[in-house]
Amino acid sequence: MADDLSRLDEWFGRIIAGLEPAQRRKATLKLGRLLRRSNLKRIGANVDPDGVPFAPRKARLDRRGRLRKGAGGKMFKGLRKLAKWRINAAADGVEIMPVTNTADRVGSVSQFGQTVTVGRLRNGRKIRAKYEERRLLGFSREDEDLALQVAGELLEPKGI
Repeated sequence: MADDLSRLDEWFGRIIAGLEPAQRRKATLKLGRLLRRSNLKRIGANVDPDGVPFAPRKARLDRRGRLRKGAGGKMFKGLRKLAKWRINAAADGVEIMPVTNTADRVGSVSQFGQTVTVGRLRNGRKIRAKYEERRLLGFSREDEDLALQVAGELLEPKGI
């Protein structure tokens, strides 16, 4: 997959290099929009870019020790919104990144499976939790097809 991605990057880079800077930025912005939409659709379905379902949430207990309602539902409800993600498109590439620091923190903790402080006990000691690694952003086969579609639209003559 990494080899395919590097070949796609090289091929798409050659196509974009032949365009004017304004056209390059427009093409990368269009690619960024399509990639953002595809990634958000996967986040909403709780599936990583390879098509493997996310590790399920851990069961949470209430104060009495009973299982909380809604303890196994969909994850990342806030990160599924288009407004939470910004597209930085330049002539040489595109970057999809969270808008707020909170979304950035939640996304990076889940993307890389980090250990974070989730609360404190009454005596002030920290409660730490290790999160499962869940790849939120990535490049799938469908995304490769989207990139080829954008490249194909750049190569077609407009007047025909």
